[in-house]
Amino acid sequence: MVYMKFKILFVLVFLLGVSFLADAGGRNKKKDRETAKKEIPSLSSYQKLFKNKSCQSAKGMITLHKIDGKIYFEIPLSLLGKEMLLGSTVTQITDNRFAIVGEKPHEPLHIVFTKTDSIVSLRSVTCDYITSCDNIAERIRQSTVPAVLENFDIKAWTPDSLAVLIDLSGYLLSDNPALNPFGPNASIMAGGRSQIDKSFQKENSQILNIKAFADNISVQSSLTYSVSVKDQKSYSIYQRPFTAVMTRSLIFLPVQNMRPRIADPRMNIFYKKKSAFDNEGNGMRNVYYTQKWRIEPNDVGKYKTGELIEPQKPVIFYVDNAFPPLWKKYIKQGIEQWNVAFEQIGFKNVMVAKDFPMDDPEFDPDNLKYSCIRYSPSQVENAMGPSWVDPRSGEILNASVYLYHDMVKLVRNWRFVQTSPADEEVRTKVLPEEILGDCIRYVVSHEVGHCLGFMHNMAGSSGIPVDSLRSPSFTQKYGTTYSIMDYARNNYVAQPGDKERGVKLTPPSMGLFDFFAVKWLYTYFPDIDSCEKEVPVLSDWIKERSGDPVYRYGKQQISSRLDPSAVEEDLGDDAVKAATYGVKNLKYILNNLNEWVGDSDEDFTFRREIYNEVVFQYLRYLNHVILNIGGLYLNERYAGDLRYSYTTVPKEKQKMALQFLLNELENMEWLDGKQFQEGFPLIANVSQFIADDVCRGLMARPLFITLCVDKTIDEPYTEEEYMDDIYRFVWKKTLRGETLRDIDKKLQLRFLAQVLKGSTLQKGMSGGMLGINNEFPAIAIPEVIKSQSREIFGILSESVSGMFTNKESECNEGNDMFIQKKYLSPERAGFGFEVAAQAYAQPLEHIYFNMLKKIQQLLKMKVATGSEDTQMHYRLLIYKIEQALK
Repeated sequence: MVYMKFKILFVLVFLLGVSFLADAGGRNKKKDRETAKKEIPSLSSYQKLFKNKSCQSAKGMITLHKIDGKIYFEIPLSLLGKEMLLGSTVTQITDNRFAIVGEKPHEPLHIVFTKTDSIVSLRSVTCDYITSCDNIAERIRQSTVPAVLENFDIKAWTPDSLAVLIDLSGYLLSDNPALNPFGPNASIMAGGRSQIDKSFQKENSQILNIKAFADNISVQSSLTYSVSVKDQKSYSIYQRPFTAVMTRSLIFLPVQNMRPRIADPRMNIFYKKKSAFDNEGNGMRNVYYTQKWRIEPNDVGKYKTGELIEPQKPVIFYVDNAFPPLWKKYIKQGIEQWNVAFEQIGFKNVMVAKDFPMDDPEFDPDNLKYSCIRYSPSQVENAMGPSWVDPRSGEILNASVYLYHDMVKLVRNWRFVQTSPADEEVRTKVLPEEILGDCIRYVVSHEVGHCLGFMHNMAGSSGIPVDSLRSPSFTQKYGTTYSIMDYARNNYVAQPGDKERGVKLTPPSMGLFDFFAVKWLYTYFPDIDSCEKEVPVLSDWIKERSGDPVYRYGKQQISSRLDPSAVEEDLGDDAVKAATYGVKNLKYILNNLNEWVGDSDEDFTFRREIYNEVVFQYLRYLNHVILNIGGLYLNERYAGDLRYSYTTVPKEKQKMALQFLLNELENMEWLDGKQFQEGFPLIANVSQFIADDVCRGLMARPLFITLCVDKTIDEPYTEEEYMDDIYRFVWKKTLRGETLRDIDKKLQLRFLAQVLKGSTLQKGMSGGMLGINNEFPAIAIPEVIKSQSREIFGILSESVSGMFTNKESECNEGNDMFIQKKYLSPERAGFGFEVAAQAYAQPLEHIYFNMLKKIQQLLKMKVATGSEDTQMHYRLLIYKIEQALK
């Protein structure tokens, strides 16, 4: 029994020991596991973001991480609040009618990143208000807080806690209007006659390449859409798949602002408007900063002694390696020819042309950091030259020139139609290399002028006597214009034989006005310490030249044209004389075109194209002339200038313009080109369409004459006298009782139709405040010509855009399809680009009605004169008048 008890006790003790040991071992293992867990650190949110994922990173001012199709910006805290530009460039595209490779369709965004708690905000900066007063500056800051464009959650902090990561995938893979490929100048939109409908497909869009450097980053986004294009009647494209690769660049704005230059409306300078507030008690005032590159000498001391000095930073344009080899030499000439003007103000090697570098890993032509001349394989006949600026100071940071392939066709046609009567070398389908190259150089130099900050000067040739354009000595020295920023192309005044006498047929490389414009905008003042103190010096330079027509600036007129001396494609100071020479040359071309190119143009394609250009050129001449009727010469004027704000076109010049146009109405059949009709498609006679519109244009001019009479100091050319002059011309054979020709009858019918229209109380024809705009265009392009012309491809050449139609020309100045502009008043347009005439318009119905009764009385007196056919014509006119008077 004792043995049994001992045995049981032993077993229990043994079992308890085993249990204790097992429990102790379990506790030790658990403790070891907890200790081990503490010794292995947990992954941070930064590390988790990258764990087991495919990641591509690029380190720079902002480090970029592309992870599983998303794009993360690693933004150093030190960059929060730093001002930058964010913009888009087209890198690839499905259809270059929507945009071209290298194009920057939209202005860049002026942005900053800010952080609040766990949110990083992308904000749009406003810098339109300025002040030099500390007490006002703080309130301006409070009144212009950057607006939030989008908020982003902080996904992670870097291990050193010096930067945050945010996901910008949604922002960069969206149809953001400021970053998408659909700009206002798309050729597919046909100058506003068509519109694009688009549907963004985010599921088919993705992030592509990323790059990061010390001063910029770029992200490529492939954006996919379904697009349709329609006009008022039908779709030309319907729900077509469309993809564009956009390079989004982010660059720092300069830490130290460039000292602005205050703009002057008497100069052809692009500008940025600012609202200035100060303590002087004069209220808010508008200040305009010029747009210019920061051209400062690298040695101020030597600059002050007059030594030619290189700038601290030259303006470098990189020339696309996709250009046809023939073009590149002349493109570089067009860039670097501006150095001649800079040398006159003490700088050398300011403009530098380089090929795209093939061995520079940082170079990217689609990055905002680089200014480039880009090539587009497109049938668009145009070129553009936009630039991007620091919105705070007006400093130009980036500029581009886009050259479309068929620009060569445009310049060839200009050269042929404007100079072939005087130059047998251009009477060919393909221009000789040297001539074509010079045309390319001219276009590039004009566009680079925009990139330097210069607007068009449409009065560039207005100070040149027309006869001087046939002078060898004058044209060799000055060419066709005093400014290459004018649209004065080639010398259409020159006649056969003039080239042999030494007459120059092309524009100058640089005009006298261009040299002055460079001096005014880019002269460096080492001894002046503020932009305000520069103003008196710069103003005096303009004032000193204000009596010299060489230095007259004529603003481009877009919506309306009041000033006949500041219009596109004209030459010289006398539109009638220049047009007389020009029309003579156009007739010479049509009479000889078959002989010149017939053997090389079997299908008549080239002849049709040149014929079309002849019609366009003829319409230009008619418009140059008609604008003199009721025209005013407009100038920006400051006190003490030797020019008036406005003067009216002299009466005799208006009468001569009318006589020229009436004579053309009687002698327009030559324009029908009957010698080509065996090879042309069946089309109506162009002269009939143009004659109708000339009559309409002439009968609309009393609206302009009203304003001109109101502003004339000397004897005015009144509406009644103008109508009487037309009456005496149109009815001269009727007054003499002669038999009428068919053309006489047509002219009388056209004239009577316009009188009937004007004599009725129609909208826009009664008295009151007169606003002259595109409601009353001059002479339009006939639709039959448009359908066969370059307009069918969308973007018009600069030579035609907006000139004859009543559609507003849309442009991006810096871009030759120009900025749409607001008009102010004829006396003082200021910094408004254009002018609108506001004057009291006397009712005109009585003038037309009196004319109608006068015609009726004449017809009743002469109804039995002339041939039987003439008498039947008179009876028809009498019937029309009687019906209208019922």
